[in-house]
Amino acid sequence: MLKYVTIFSALLLAFLDCLAYRRIKKSGVNILVRYFILLFLITLNILPIAAPLLSFAFMNESNSQGVMKGTTVIFTLYIVFTLTRLVFYIFWLSSKRRAVHYTGIAFCSAVLLLMLKSIFITRTDYTIKEVDLKFSNLPASFNGYRIAFLSDIHVGAMYDKESELSRIVDKVNVAGADIVLYGGDLINIHHSELDGKTLQLLSRMRASHPTVAVLGNHDTGAYMRDSTGRKDNVDTVDLERKITSAGWVLLKDSTLYLHNGKDSIAVTGIDYSEDLLKYKHSFGTPDDFVPDGIYAGVDTGTFNITLSHLPQLWGKLVDGGYSDLTLSGHIHAFQFKIEMFGEIFSPASSLYEQWTGLYENEKGKLYITDGTGTVGILARIGAVPEITVINLYRE
Repeated sequence: MLKYVTIFSALLLAFLDCLAYRRIKKSGVNILVRYFILLFLITLNILPIAAPLLSFAFMNESNSQGVMKGTTVIFTLYIVFTLTRLVFYIFWLSSKRRAVHYTGIAFCSAVLLLMLKSIFITRTDYTIKEVDLKFSNLPASFNGYRIAFLSDIHVGAMYDKESELSRIVDKVNVAGADIVLYGGDLINIHHSELDGKTLQLLSRMRASHPTVAVLGNHDTGAYMRDSTGRKDNVDTVDLERKITSAGWVLLKDSTLYLHNGKDSIAVTGIDYSEDLLKYKHSFGTPDDFVPDGIYAGVDTGTFNITLSHLPQLWGKLVDGGYSDLTLSGHIHAFQFKIEMFGEIFSPASSLYEQWTGLYENEKGKLYITDGTGTVGILARIGAVPEITVINLYRE
């Protein structure tokens, strides 16, 4: 989807650039200035082509983090100049009146300021969001139990990895949770992103129980191919080893029981298997997903929390009576989420049935976090990176 949107926007902007250059040429602007503007516009239109070329031509296992960071910076610049240029053209090309041009400059400046804020402020404005949830079948000993839930850090996509990750870990620890649950996409491309310092920071993320995690699509090696063009399965093996070395418990279609007093609850983690990989960029429910084997041996009377990177699995999980509370990530609210007049606007809302926050029916509840990291562009336009503290209460 993102690929087609990028192609369409690039063609639209190229067409508008041609119209703009013709007007500049007719206005009698100095030829050197015209050539500079033309070169600048050509460069801007090349950026969305240069970014993937940089990735495909130069990326390998030893430099994946640096190449992806460079690619992301290029694409971020493209988005910034695309949005500001488009707003300016709406006013400048539609009229020759100066008042309209000045209005366009004002709106263009506002968009630029919003983008700069989304890059340098909102992107790392890690916020603790408290959510209270009530369940009639929650064991009494777990009344008031606090879960710190986060997802989609994408370590390799961070601009200043150590500083930003350290702030996330500190925020989690301050929350005073009983357990930390992680919903997948810890890395961006390759397990080398989890170097010694990164693993040391992750091991500092503490609660009464060890941190429990599942894998997301970016954790599977699907975006890094070996010399034969096949998925790098070794990458996943090394990643799993590193995650467990940080003291985290990795659930792969398995269940962990948490005990408190005389009671216990189950935490089930759905692995991002080969069968789910084909749905990594889809918007609907995987038709061939059958959860029965994942919950084999799990007592149906036990209160269950399920970690599923893909929120689209929720329908099948609650319909089958497997999960009381499902925690997911993956969507990031497309890193664009504007609240106005009591309504939330995001491209994600038109593509996903469930895409942010809390959803519930008589069978169970789903919470989708907007995540903490970024993918594609180093910006979060209104979609504040969140660490969700879920307080469980007995109804």
